[in-house]
Amino acid sequence: MVKSTKKTETTSTKTQDTTEKNDEIKTEKPGAIEKAQATALTALGDSSEEFRTKYGTILARVSTELPTATAFQNIIDDLPEEYVDSLMNIIRKTTSSRKGIYGDSDQADFPELKAYQGTGNDPNRPDKQIPGEYYLTTKESIGEKFEGTVIALWGGRTMWGNSDMGEDTNKPLCQSMDRIMGSLCGTCDDCPHRPWRDGQQQRCADNVVAFMLSKDMQEIVLVRFQKTSEPAGRQLTKFVKRSYYPWSKWYTLTLDQRTSQHDSSRRWYVMQVAPNKTEAVPEAVHAFCDAMCTMLEATYILPSIAAIYRSGEKAATPNEAESGEASSAGTLTPDTSSLDTMDDLGDETVNV
Repeated sequence: MVKSTKKTETTSTKTQDTTEKNDEIKTEKPGAIEKAQATALTALGDSSEEFRTKYGTILARVSTELPTATAFQNIIDDLPEEYVDSLMNIIRKTTSSRKGIYGDSDQADFPELKAYQGTGNDPNRPDKQIPGEYYLTTKESIGEKFEGTVIALWGGRTMWGNSDMGEDTNKPLCQSMDRIMGSLCGTCDDCPHRPWRDGQQQRCADNVVAFMLSKDMQEIVLVRFQKTSEPAGRQLTKFVKRSYYPWSKWYTLTLDQRTSQHDSSRRWYVMQVAPNKTEAVPEAVHAFCDAMCTMLEATYILPSIAAIYRSGEKAATPNEAESGEASSAGTLTPDTSSLDTMDDLGDETVNV
């Protein structure tokens, strides 16, 4: 009887703790869900006709499936105790802005996974970061590998500034999140800068971007596969498409050192990806991943695509695009802090 009483007391304490955590989600961020839904609806209402045609069905689904505060509470209720604190913290950070931060966007700021190439002046890089290892832009060193699962993923394109034309090489002049519409140059198929036109690489280049939940379940991380690492993004896309849900498997991201065929002193690191074949994402976490995917669609991804379509359909002429006089706003802008090394690769830049 004593043992049974202790078990009951433990269960009661856990239930009380979970209830308190649920109350935090419900009361600490009032209106967060409504803001996300309004963002999705605004993206639809203010968007171009072509965007509504291509994404109207998805926006309607997102607006319907957007999780309520109660839904988030239920997700927390159903989680194993070991996941409650970390995933609740992600929900808290993601659903709205924090108290005491004024004059900025309501969007959360996701840390970005970066590979340190050994050069650059990224202020968000850890002070003693080792070349050939990953870090987060929260100045946290990750090491030789990053493990996580995909929450959302898309293939895009970016056209960077050209130094020969007096442009800022760290500034994206035009970007696309679907390889259909660019923010400055308009329709990708009609663009003279689109990648690999007539068998030749042009100014624009493909990339893959993903929101990933870290395996330790501490963060949702933004990961960009671009330039020589873009093939790894394509490989990750293939892996994800083979699963019913993007978050079915854990993936391991490593770095492979490459050396120039013409100059052995020129070295860089290329991202590699592989699925974890021995350990799957716990099914208990799937509901959280599903809810976060919808939240990210409503708050970040679809509004960013809508902004590109609004800008792209007012596309400048090719001459204006080449001059760099226009640029996009309101989108998930590529991070440029470590591009200096990659821009110097020249013929050694690999695209397969």
